[in-house]
Amino acid sequence: MKHFGYKIVRPFLEESRYTRICEVGASLGLNTERILTMADASMTLIDPCLDADLERKFAAEPRVSLHRGLSLEVLATVDEEFDCILIDGDHNWYTVFNELETVHNRKLLRKGGAILCHDVGWPYARRDMYYQPDTVPAEHRQPFAQRGMVEGQSELNATGGMNPDLFNATHEGGPKNGVLTAIDDFLAAHRGEYEYFSFREEYGLGFIVDKTAAVGAVSLKYRRRARLANTAVDLKAFVRRVVASILNRSGVHSK
Repeated sequence: MKHFGYKIVRPFLEESRYTRICEVGASLGLNTERILTMADASMTLIDPCLDADLERKFAAEPRVSLHRGLSLEVLATVDEEFDCILIDGDHNWYTVFNELETVHNRKLLRKGGAILCHDVGWPYARRDMYYQPDTVPAEHRQPFAQRGMVEGQSELNATGGMNPDLFNATHEGGPKNGVLTAIDDFLAAHRGEYEYFSFREEYGLGFIVDKTAAVGAVSLKYRRRARLANTAVDLKAFVRRVVASILNRSGVHSK
C-alpha cells in the first residue's frame, strides 16, 4: 500500500476527517509512518511482525497501539471502533473475506467509515497467496506452489515470473480464489450496505465505503479520481499493445 500512501490514502483520510485508523498488515511500518504525519491520527496495528519489530520501531510513539498476531485472531478480540481500516495482510480469499466479515459483524467500522484493501488488481485479485499456508484451513486453501506468475497466464511459471518465492495458487480464477473475489462475495452478502470503487494501478487499491458515507463529497471525489486514473491505466495498456503489435509485424521484438 506504500505507493498509495501520500498520493491517495493520506489525503483521503484527511479530507474525510478520519483520525482513528486500524492497519491490518503493517509490514515494515512505512505506510504507518506516512499516516502518522497527520497530527491528529492514532493507529492500531495488527501484524505478526515477521518483517520488522514494530513494537520496537514505534515504542516512542504514544499514538500507536500494536497487536502482534494473525489478523483473524486479533480482530476477534479488538474492542474498538475505527474511522478507517486498512487491509494489506495475507492476500487470499479465506483471510480477506473473514477479515471483512469480522469487521462487519463486530461493528469495528463506525457509521460513515471506510475499509481500504490493497492488492485488488493483478496478480492477487483472482489468485490466492499464502504467507504461511498452515494458518489457512486446508478446506479453504487452493492448490499452491512456490512459483512465479505471468500476467494473462493462469498456470504458474516454472522458470520465472512475479513472486516465485511465495506460496501462490496454482491457477487463477474460480470460486473463493483471490482478494477481489473475497470482496465481491462480502459485498454480495451485505448488498446495499456498502459502495465499492478502486484504483487499478500498482496492484490495485479498493475502497469499501459505508453506505452513509458513499454519497458524501469526499467519497464522490475519490470515485471520480479512480475513474480518471483507471482510464489512464487502460490507455497505457492500449498503447503498449499497439506498439507490441507493430513491432511484431515488423519483425522487431521488444525486450
